[in-house]
Amino acid sequence: MNYGAADTVVAWIVSLFSGFLLPILLIGTIRKVKARLQNRVGPPIFQALFDLVKLFRKKQTVSSTVSWIFKWNGAINLSVMLLLALSVPWLCYKPVSLGADLFFVLYLLALSRFSTVLAAMDAGSAFGAFGASREVTISTLVEPALVLALASIGILTQSSDLDAIFSFSNAALSNTSGIWLLVGTAVILAGLVELSRMPVDDPTTHLELTMVHEAMILECSGPNLAMLECSQLLRMAILFGLSAQCFLHSIPCVWTMTIVSQGIIHVILMFVIASCVATFESVAVKLQWRKVPEFIAYCLTMSLIAGLIAVGGSLVK
Repeated sequence: MNYGAADTVVAWIVSLFSGFLLPILLIGTIRKVKARLQNRVGPPIFQALFDLVKLFRKKQTVSSTVSWIFKWNGAINLSVMLLLALSVPWLCYKPVSLGADLFFVLYLLALSRFSTVLAAMDAGSAFGAFGASREVTISTLVEPALVLALASIGILTQSSDLDAIFSFSNAALSNTSGIWLLVGTAVILAGLVELSRMPVDDPTTHLELTMVHEAMILECSGPNLAMLECSQLLRMAILFGLSAQCFLHSIPCVWTMTIVSQGIIHVILMFVIASCVATFESVAVKLQWRKVPEFIAYCLTMSLIAGLIAVGGSLVK
């Protein structure tokens, strides 16, 4: 997308503002929708921001036995997520991207997870090791599905660059709505697993036997916990944004719209996804651990179908 000088400044301001505000609004929407479905008023939409400010103002409690890995885990995670937020085209109106190769992005996500797992083990908590073991198992299962989902679009564009994949310049991809819908759904399902949300994990409970992500950060407090929460919110916004990008590309008439119209529809789709996730979490139950691979199999199946269709389409051409 080509911008003029003034348009570039405005686009940067809007993008940075969205990068700060959208993660807060998305988690606030999820909490508010879940509360309303349970006939409760629920917390304010900006409650996550208030919680982060409170955590940053608190002092950090650190065990004398932990190493630098635990102490720097929050900063490492937040740095990785900020780099991803600047690199990944999770907002369709970002004026400039740092360049986001598909496999580089997945390695950055793996680096974030690796740091959290090491920190959980470093704390010496039995629950931390318990959650770390489950996190590694889940990531082993879900990463191939996420790679295959995004790579299926990459096959059509003949590139692994996410900027090229989600560009509106290749009008030939406007006729592949089915693949975009499959990939968007697969990214949502993979996102639920990546974010340790229902039905893989219940983020609102602190029952030690069921926790995955929360078990790994039980020993964290103060600014360290605040940075981990920020990175988790950014991860959610990036995954929801990529999924919304797929659904946006599946609408043929959107390809000829202005960037302003595309941006508005994209943000609306992100909030629709958040509302759907909240509704699903309100009616779903947490799966037993041995049933989680079956849920991930749905995501992998959609990714595989999208990949086969993309390969078939490229062979026909």
